[in-house]
Amino acid sequence: MKKEYKIDLLNGDLKKIIFRLGTPIAIGSAVQMLYNLADTYWLGKLGRSAISAPVISFFILFLLIGLAIGFSIAGTSLVSQFIGAGEKEKANKVSGNILFIMTALSIISVVLLLPFTEEIFRLLKTPEDTFTQTVSYFRISLVGMPLAFPFFVFYSVFNGYGDTKTPLKIELVSALINIILDPIFIFGHFGFPALGVDGAAIVTVGSRAIASAAALYIMFSGKRGIKINLKMLIPEKKLIKLIMKTGVPASLGMAGASFGFIVLIGFVNQFGTAVISAYGIMSRIIHFYAMPAMAIASAVTAIVGQSLGAGDIDRAENAVKTGSKLMLFILTPFILISTFYGEYFTRFFIPGDQLVDSISSSMFLIISPSILFFGLTSVLNGAFQGSGYTVPVMVSNIFRIWVFRIPFVYLISFVVLGGPGNEGSYVGVWWGMVISNVFAFFIIYFWYLSGRWKKARISTGDPKEEIRNG
Repeated sequence: MKKEYKIDLLNGDLKKIIFRLGTPIAIGSAVQMLYNLADTYWLGKLGRSAISAPVISFFILFLLIGLAIGFSIAGTSLVSQFIGAGEKEKANKVSGNILFIMTALSIISVVLLLPFTEEIFRLLKTPEDTFTQTVSYFRISLVGMPLAFPFFVFYSVFNGYGDTKTPLKIELVSALINIILDPIFIFGHFGFPALGVDGAAIVTVGSRAIASAAALYIMFSGKRGIKINLKMLIPEKKLIKLIMKTGVPASLGMAGASFGFIVLIGFVNQFGTAVISAYGIMSRIIHFYAMPAMAIASAVTAIVGQSLGAGDIDRAENAVKTGSKLMLFILTPFILISTFYGEYFTRFFIPGDQLVDSISSSMFLIISPSILFFGLTSVLNGAFQGSGYTVPVMVSNIFRIWVFRIPFVYLISFVVLGGPGNEGSYVGVWWGMVISNVFAFFIIYFWYLSGRWKKARISTGDPKEEIRNG
């Protein structure tokens, strides 16, 4: 008898289901953050230049992760819709095809980017005191990226299936390995040499590879409900077309936003390592605080997908409304903490640096309240992702960064406040983030009101019921 942790998403109280489905997602997302927080904590002991290396590298790596997330969204959406429609075999085939696509994508990315790493960081105006460490950290992380992508597939398809506990168990073990090995490889203990920044990268790659190995074993063995085989890795024309319709817009949106973050880190780099360090810590803490919203959004995605697959539009609508209310209730206390006490986080990671403390104080005060808008946007995105209609998500992500954030950061920091060299000019970065979060919410909200997300994008096998990607 196979042991499964699948939750029935089509029946029962939505609040309870969102909590049951979302809690492991939230914990799992927090665990993912532990990878970065562990690096940040231990590298902070080596100084600003060491802690800046993963901060700068992250925004380029996130370009690749963004592409993966886009196809992961396709995995959650299509698997959930096929499960809701009672087509489990198609859910398995979609899982295999997405694994093939993401594996190929990760390998191609390494081949294309690895020869140009130094040129990339020169273009980003990376400070000289952290340049060598940043390039080295990035190269190790990039080469290890294909080892991490199988877990992304596993995470997404199991979310759509209704099992969020199994991915969490793997993440917990992987994070524990990372936390234990980080100081050993960074500082050198038990006979290992002190590898500094390189050690942090090696440990992160290794722990994620272990997670992917466990994920592949579970998917190929079928021990938790989703079962794939080698034949399912062979691209199937109809499924690939369906995956592309859902995954390409989501990937373009994530990649466009990620590339925008690269431009932004180029702006931030010009203000020096103190601002880079504060910005990096803020990004991690705010992201950590946003985990409940992102977890609720992921739960909404799965419920909407299965509900639309089963033809229950009312339940899909109620899932979005319930998720939005829960998000506001849960996220508000976290926002208040980060707004008024955010500088204590930077003191924890970089103790005794008064300049970083001063920068972070205004940073958290300005940015934190806008995370509520980010949270609402995430939940509404869940409706579109669940239905497989990801064009609005793409538009919202790209507009958030390219139409609002980058122009306003440049306008406020570099034009109005005079740019680097003028005291406090970096606050334009903070205000650009606020403006972009607010406007992105209104874009997706008005699109949500149009109701175009209220239909599935799968075929049940009847040509009359073939549904186009809206």
